[in-house]
Amino acid sequence: MEKVNANGLTEEEFLAKYQPGNYKRPSVTVDMMVLRMMQRLEGMEILLIQRKNHPYIDTWALPGGFVDIDESAYHAAARELQEETGLQDVYLEQLYTMSQPDRDPRMRVIDIAYIALLPYDKAVEAKAGDDAKDALWFQITYENHKIKLQNKEQNISIEYALIEKEFPNGVLKIKNYIPEQISEEALAFDHAQIILEGLMRLRNKVSYTDVAFNLVPREFTLPDLQKVYEVILGEELYKTNFRSKVKNKVVSLGKSGKPLSGNRKAALYQYCEE
Repeated sequence: MEKVNANGLTEEEFLAKYQPGNYKRPSVTVDMMVLRMMQRLEGMEILLIQRKNHPYIDTWALPGGFVDIDESAYHAAARELQEETGLQDVYLEQLYTMSQPDRDPRMRVIDIAYIALLPYDKAVEAKAGDDAKDALWFQITYENHKIKLQNKEQNISIEYALIEKEFPNGVLKIKNYIPEQISEEALAFDHAQIILEGLMRLRNKVSYTDVAFNLVPREFTLPDLQKVYEVILGEELYKTNFRSKVKNKVVSLGKSGKPLSGNRKAALYQYCEE
């Protein structure tokens, strides 16, 4: 027997009478924190676009857009990533949901942020889409309770101090950091907070997962792989300890190549799951 509700309606009858317009509904967007290693592995870069229209006209922001009615957030992020970089089949992970009611001055917008990691052998030209004036790669400096995003060619510098705050969560007090603008330029919306969350996630996750292998090409040297880990962690690693950590995650290809982070040839390896 088909179930009915308190009004005697079956599910089919209930849905036929249902009026979605009786409830306020937010729009949903996705934003991508696209990261890659710099040319000599001396740091990481992030892709930013310059907004062409209000709100935050001329301000730098993460690439992204609205989720279409017939697609998931993940597919929207993958679509936007392909439109902005031309790339497919790269590492894409949901990072955070930004839901402060006043985060977008246009209307109620919930944003689902993603982090994308590009291998350093992928030649990705920053290009501005239809809703952007410009697109550039910015070097990231993440240390001493500060985040700095810099494009030296265009003399653009965006800097935030990281202010530590405590938030109650049940019986616990959770420490977190809030970015506070200290440069003349700032990022649009709450994108500084997204970038901070992404950097903290990556720094934490690299210690217990193989996520860093998404930043290297299919063939890599161990000195270059170690340099990638050091950039993410913000500290130098002992060569012996590092190689012990990754020995079961890599396989030698029986040939050598020149590391980007050094001058002497070294053996080439490939990632393999344990």
